[in-house]
Amino acid sequence: MRARLGCQLTTLVAILLLQSLLFGQTASQKVSVKDGVFTAEQAERGNAIYQSKCVMCHGNALEGRGLNSPLAGAAFLNKWDGQTVSDLFMKTIVMMPAMDPGTMKPKETADVIAYILSVNKFPAGKTELPSVPQPLEMIRIVKP
Repeated sequence: MRARLGCQLTTLVAILLLQSLLFGQTASQKVSVKDGVFTAEQAERGNAIYQSKCVMCHGNALEGRGLNSPLAGAAFLNKWDGQTVSDLFMKTIVMMPAMDPGTMKPKETADVIAYILSVNKFPAGKTELPSVPQPLEMIRIVKP
């Protein structure tokens, strides 16, 4: 029970921190993946998860294999440009991994997305990417 409460508290704090970052922006400023929305440590954790759950379909360099979409480079950025990180999060958590869809935990999903963003050369920041969709709706995926 304490562990669950601690996890919920951590998630709440992450949401509040991200919301303070996002709502601190003026209406003319948009938050995007260019604004350091994940940490380097989170991307490292995401790399380990990617290697165990994603590499067989999406490749070592996130290039995609066969009919499996690339997760890096122009093809990925063209597909996701203008969408939100929440869109990517929801697709990933519901449909991945392909051989066992819907089995990734929210934190694992956020970590993998942080890794994907880092491979696409978006900068790391000081706050982890949240593992719930609502605050992710405010973060746009944009081409560099």
